[in-house]
Parts: sequence; C-alpha cells; structure tokens
Amino acid sequence: MRGPGLPTIDQLLVLLAVAEEGSFTAAAKRLGRATSAISYAIDVLEQQLGLPLFDRGTTRKPRLTREGEAILAEARAVAFSVETLRARVRGFLDQLEPELSLVVDAMFPLDRLTGVLQSFNDQFPTVPVRLLVETLGGVERAVRNDHAVIGVGNPLHMNMTGFRQAAMDGVPLIPVAAPGHPLARADRSAREASDYVQLILSQRQSADRRDYGVVSLNSWRIEDLGAKHALLRAGLGWGGMPEPAVRADLEAGRLVKLNLRNWRGVEYVLLAFHKTDTPPGPAGRWLIDRLAATADDVEAIGPA
Repeated sequence: MRGPGLPTIDQLLVLLAVAEEGSFTAAAKRLGRATSAISYAIDVLEQQLGLPLFDRGTTRKPRLTREGEAILAEARAVAFSVETLRARVRGFLDQLEPELSLVVDAMFPLDRLTGVLQSFNDQFPTVPVRLLVETLGGVERAVRNDHAVIGVGNPLHMNMTGFRQAAMDGVPLIPVAAPGHPLARADRSAREASDYVQLILSQRQSADRRDYGVVSLNSWRIEDLGAKHALLRAGLGWGGMPEPAVRADLEAGRLVKLNLRNWRGVEYVLLAFHKTDTPPGPAGRWLIDRLAATADDVEAIGPA
C-alpha cells in the first residue's frame, strides 16, 4: 500500500500562513499570491496526506482539525530548520566561522562570561561556541595547540610570543578563609598567615611548578577553582579568590576577607588574545571587541 506523499517546503509555508493569518485571503496577501492559489495548495496538500487539515464547513474562517494541528506543529519545526539553514548559509557567504572555540582562565568571573556569550548568541545565532575553562598556563596551551581560537588569560602565566592581544578589565583577588579559621579572628596578627595551610590554584598537566604569592610554609596545590572554593568554605585553609566568586559567601558570612600584611589582594590582569597567524573571523573579532576594555591603573599581576 502506497503511503502519503511528502509535502514540499512551499506547501508547509502555505499551511503556516493560513493557520497564523486565520484566512485564505490573509495568507494570500502575506505570501503575495492569489487566494485561489492558496486554496488550491491546501487542497493538494490534504490530498497528498490523505487527511483533512481544515474544517471549512462549520465556521466562516478555516479552523484546523485535530490532524491539522499535529501537522502544523511539524510544519513549524521544519520551517524553523529551514530558516536556520538559510541563516547559516548567509553566514558562510559572509565568511562567518562555522564554530567559535574559546578558552578562558578559571579566574574569569562567570557572570561576565555569561553576559558576553548571551550577547554573542544574540548577534550570531548560527555560530555555535565551544567553551573550555583552564587554569593559569593551560589557557596558552589550548590556543597554541589549536584547541581554541581565542583565549582569555593572565600574561604572567603565558608566553605572548606569536599572539595578538587586547586588554580587558581585571579581576580583584582577595584573601579569604572560613569564619572559624584562626586567621579570621581579629586577635591574630598578619604574620601568622605563614603558619597555616594556604590553598593555591595549580596548573593542570604542566611541568611548570612556579609559585606566585605563596607565603605559607604549608601549601596545598589544587587544579580546580571550584574545589579550592569548597575547601576554603570547609575551613581547610586560606587563600586568594576572585572577589566575584566569593561575594555571596562574604555577604552570607560563609567566608571572611582576611587582613594580611603581606597578602592584601591585587588585580588579576586578563587579556583576550589569538594567534597572529590564524586570526579569527568576523564573529571572533566581535567577541574580542566585546571582551576587550581599557585596563589603566591596573596593579601588578597577583598571585593565584
């Protein structure tokens, strides 16, 4: 037994127009065709499918049947796919990237990253993003190894040879500990920080073990910022954290900002960069412009 014929894209667009406009006449006006052509297209579609799509007899305006409502939902999905395909083809003709890969330093505040990527998606809805999050020198390695086209990282942990860079707003780093930690007590002197475990963000899979801003005789190296955050809240040490990442904890009293004589907190400098010999396309350049900002009066790049 032969099944129903598959509708064409044009037939589905006519069905959508009639359903959305509420009449064959209004659909004809929207599509710039004669009303008779719209009616004929629906008749042919119903014959192909073997289903009545509109109930024309009980109301003045065509009303979708139950089968018609189901077909309409599929028609909308197909029309959306067609529009997405057309937009992507236009993007290729405009030399938009088929995908944009981005690697960011774990210190980059998530709210800033989310805001930028939301704006990017609004501007380039057909360009998917592949996002990596790395610590310290892992950002540079991802770009050099072509795992990402654009990087956001700290120049202290990178060799900028062969990169083109744009300055960004930095991130304030502050020393924190749980409220029950001895350093959080007002009667403790700043010099005693060296006597307690300091939690340090470490590089993943790297032979570079240089330490920055380490003042404690006993330090734990952690490769994940989220894990470091959790250990700080659990009272297992003290350490520097991006202020935006711990702002809610400070307000709720889950963490306390420490007043340490030799670790008062600094600005963690960030740069957006890409390889000079493989510059990004229009979408990538837009993203870098969005990320970039003046960074005057930035302090020395601080510890992790």
